[in-house]
Amino acid sequence: MADDDLDLIAEFVAESRDHLSNIEGQFLEIEANGADIDVDLVNQVFRGIHSIKGAAGFLGLVTVNRLAHSLENVLGLMRTRELTPDSVKVDVMLRASDALAKLVNDPAASEGADIDQHVSQLDDIFAGAQLTLETVAVTTHVAVSAEEQRQLDMTAAVDFVEQAMFVEECEATLAPAPIVEMPAAQPITAPAKAANRSDECDQPAAPAANGATTAPAESSIRVQVGVLDSLMNLAGELVLGRNQLIQALNADGHAGIDAVASRLDQVTTELQEAIMRTRMQPIGAVFSKFPRVIRDLSAKLGKQCNIIMDGKEVDVDKTILEAIGDPLTHLVRNSIDHGVERPEVRTAAGKPAMGTIFLRAYHEAGKVRIDIADDGGGIHPEKLRAKAVEKGVVTAEQASRLSDRDAIRLIFHPGFSTAEKITDISGRGVGMDVVRTNIEKLGGAVDVDSRPGMGTTIQITLPLTLAIIPSLIIQCGDERFAIPQVNISELVRLRREEIGKRLDRVKSAEVLRLRGSLLPLVRLNNVLNPDGSTDGEAAWERATTHIVVVESGQQRFGIVVDALHDSEEIVVKPLGRHIKNVPCLSGATILGDGHVALILDVAGIAIHQQIRAAHEEAMASKGDDGAGVNADLQSVLLFTNHPKEHFAVSMDVVSRIERIRCDQIDAVGGQELVQYRQSSVPLLRLENIIATRPTDPQSWVYVIVFTIGAKEVGLVAPNLEDIRRVPTDVDTQTFQEVGVIGSLVINDRATRLVDLFKLAERVHPEWFADQPKPTSEPGKAPVVLLAEDSTFFRKQVKAMMEERGYTVIDCEDGQIAWNRLNEEKLEIDVVVTDIEMPNMNGFELCQRIKDSSGWGKVPVIALTSLAGASDMQRGMDVGIDDYQIKMDREKLLTALHNFTGAKAGANRRCLQSA
Repeated sequence: MADDDLDLIAEFVAESRDHLSNIEGQFLEIEANGADIDVDLVNQVFRGIHSIKGAAGFLGLVTVNRLAHSLENVLGLMRTRELTPDSVKVDVMLRASDALAKLVNDPAASEGADIDQHVSQLDDIFAGAQLTLETVAVTTHVAVSAEEQRQLDMTAAVDFVEQAMFVEECEATLAPAPIVEMPAAQPITAPAKAANRSDECDQPAAPAANGATTAPAESSIRVQVGVLDSLMNLAGELVLGRNQLIQALNADGHAGIDAVASRLDQVTTELQEAIMRTRMQPIGAVFSKFPRVIRDLSAKLGKQCNIIMDGKEVDVDKTILEAIGDPLTHLVRNSIDHGVERPEVRTAAGKPAMGTIFLRAYHEAGKVRIDIADDGGGIHPEKLRAKAVEKGVVTAEQASRLSDRDAIRLIFHPGFSTAEKITDISGRGVGMDVVRTNIEKLGGAVDVDSRPGMGTTIQITLPLTLAIIPSLIIQCGDERFAIPQVNISELVRLRREEIGKRLDRVKSAEVLRLRGSLLPLVRLNNVLNPDGSTDGEAAWERATTHIVVVESGQQRFGIVVDALHDSEEIVVKPLGRHIKNVPCLSGATILGDGHVALILDVAGIAIHQQIRAAHEEAMASKGDDGAGVNADLQSVLLFTNHPKEHFAVSMDVVSRIERIRCDQIDAVGGQELVQYRQSSVPLLRLENIIATRPTDPQSWVYVIVFTIGAKEVGLVAPNLEDIRRVPTDVDTQTFQEVGVIGSLVINDRATRLVDLFKLAERVHPEWFADQPKPTSEPGKAPVVLLAEDSTFFRKQVKAMMEERGYTVIDCEDGQIAWNRLNEEKLEIDVVVTDIEMPNMNGFELCQRIKDSSGWGKVPVIALTSLAGASDMQRGMDVGIDDYQIKMDREKLLTALHNFTGAKAGANRRCLQSA
């Protein structure tokens, strides 16, 4: 074949893919519109199919031309309103477009394809014949084999570039500006793409022969030219920095080398971020296939279901994007099969006949969260307990001790299924455990929350990328290792005198007593050297013991290490053949000093050390140790300004923590600041604001970054100590000073709890001058009903709202708040409520308010530290209007202003007006 012919075919394939890229969603929209035909939309699809037909005829691709012609005929009638689309007609067109995509994707083999059934059905529709869904399903099965259909079901989510190499090479050249295609790197922590994708939700991918892993196919990424321009500019800056470094090294005394090193550090960071952007792709590429999946499966199961998607613009590393396609498909199909009830069951339960699947992606704490929720029948914990006992997964005694949440998590156990019979969709007991395994291989986690009768939510947490990952460097013996920070929950340091009190052994499990609970421990030396001597006894002789608390899925445990080093962003390298099958290692990296450090696989350690079994033993034997686990606690960051003066700040308001060199701090007009990511972050120092001794001179400091409006501000913290969950019983009398909330005793030392916003306001009152004030009826301040059982939080929140001009009616429980509403006939503009309260929680209080005739339109703000997906979903169900973090003063006050501003007084309701 001549080179010109190759170019023409490559251009045809590229153009046809472009025409077909959105056709599935367009057909579904045409179906949804029904008789109200959107002529412009139909014309858009018609023109795409017409272009494919014309190009195929020119190239002599008769089969492609024939199928496109028949599809074009039907669309032509629809655009002239002579034919009304319905589910049967659209189903035929969808199947035909699947077949057409397969043909244009492999033009060399297209002439041998059998398209007679597709053409026949399209021609029947064109001629006015009446078809049924059953007829369409039977005849299409003859035309397309089961394996082919499974492949077609996944076509919309799979990048078409996995075809003939000549097509891919030519397409890169022919791709329209300003987009350029680049090869995508394949990190070693990513699982191989399954060679055989299946639409059966309980069928795992088949392993390769001899247990070998199938290597992923080379793929490509489309990169905006603007990103490439940024890379070129940064590469130029890197060259300049290199030249300056060479000059500094040749100068006497290496003059100016510190400034050059600082500049190189900044450029390298920016270059890394720009390169990472080239790998990021919108998650909508995966989401786009699910409307079709839900449509087809709903029809097959006799159910009615639609989908609501949010966050399609969220960017994820392309490697992760490709790996999560199958797990997400499985979960969405499960939501339809196991979650959403049949129409008659839903209507009998007072629900709409049509169920809804919610698919949402968003960024949270530097990770990507994906929630798959349904409004179906939910999961009944008691049924799962009974099924687990029946299958021998747990004993009857163990089942009785499981909380409802833990009982629901049994669905992730291998071989566990609640289906009453095996079908082609479910019931084999293989699936959810495979989903969890695949997600954890990516360094992510999956969890489930469900309420019987209300629905189920599956929550997936994923890292943004697998190529460069922030990690903590630790030491065991003479070797250093890296633990990905995505798995790290907190660090615990035990002094020698604490070891006897807080380390214990329950049966065969070593445990740490941590805030009223027992945490299973593993010693890294024993994990890596199982046949050697243990270091358990040596820990009792050390001055301190370092424990890294990690999480993997639902497992939380501690890893005892010899020493903690600095945090680094590491580049993942593959393991050598002789250790690549070690279950506790996931890769390797080269540290800044040139030494190699192995990367620990937290999920692999949990499985290898049987953490789940150890945890069950510990919980079964804990006796009264669990007392106080549900006590009202807050998470705080502990630090020292002077070595003998200890401080804490609420983690709820901390955006991030940076470690910087002191010579990076500039002083302009009396204001200290540090340059970060092409912006200036103003710095605060405690000794300049409150009564405390100044810090000793040092080379490095930490900066606690928080946000005021759109402005980032940093508090200098010379030495960080720990992150702890501590009681909210704060002494507000001993230390009374603006910027100091109060004090508490931690590790037998008085620790002052500081208010970051008050500190900033004391130094820079101008930052707060233009903040919105409450507005209401003339001469009347907006009224807030506050329900909070913690005395400390209630006082703090009430004070900040009253200071801003609100009238606050505070109640120490949801039940008290509800009683006061009814007995005192209060007039209120907004309700602010805690979620976890003893007598009536925030969900119940909101439900009663929204169901009442007197206060049903009053907005409710949930004030909580529990703002996870499951809580938000439940809050949406009962009518909560907004979620705010307890100690984030600025965001709470902004939310109050938004709800009580222009509409204040209009929302106010009292019992007499009901």
